[in-house]
Amino acid sequence: MNWLPIIGILMLIIGIFQLSMTIKTFKTLKVEANHSTSVFIPMALWSGALMGIVFLAVGIGALLV
Repeated sequence: MNWLPIIGILMLIIGIFQLSMTIKTFKTLKVEANHSTSVFIPMALWSGALMGIVFLAVGIGALLV
């Protein structure tokens, strides 16, 4: 059995979920951030977005092979 299509679909789902959670967190922080918000949150948002993009790229790559 060829597992690449299954892995590709799972990676696409994980990537879409990761990007949607990153966008949701960004929008929440725009409204509710204050002086007690961690200074490392921009790095966390960028790494979350990057991981979402990587998951999407791997998923598309697995489906195209």
